[in-house]
Amino acid sequence: MATERYQESLLEFLISALFARVGEAGTLTGQGKPARFEIKQSLGGGTCEASSSLEYALPSGRKLPHVSDILISLPGGKNVAVELQWATDLSDQVKSRAYDALHLKQALGTSLTAFLIYLRAGQGGLSAEQAREICYPFDQFIALEHQDPQNPAMWVPVLDRIEAEIHKG
Repeated sequence: MATERYQESLLEFLISALFARVGEAGTLTGQGKPARFEIKQSLGGGTCEASSSLEYALPSGRKLPHVSDILISLPGGKNVAVELQWATDLSDQVKSRAYDALHLKQALGTSLTAFLIYLRAGQGGLSAEQAREICYPFDQFIALEHQDPQNPAMWVPVLDRIEAEIHKG
């Protein structure tokens, strides 16, 4: 499976897992990048979308978009952004996400909770410690060593943490 399709498959898996936990029945539409659903009203409502965009302003005033892998928008302006970062030997990709997180946090302050999930198979890529140090702007950094990233048991603690943020609203 090509890397992009593999990543989209994981995104579909996570959206489905989140929907099963916090989604309003009958609201899941699309697959992969255009997937979205409504959060249960009993949890306060809101939306969860794959590949959704937030903007931040540079010091010059120019606005740039950042597309989160998963963006949860809750009533009252609270957002939970979930980023999936595959381990890489190049720190540039990790730095790029950290740069966007830094500026998003500056622009949105406490109305944004940013997660970075660092997926690492075997010995490849930056160590989790190196990635964590680079990704200091994220509120929650989760490193997962994996052989099968679609193993549901592996994601339970991650989904618990995301769901806890939804409950905080």
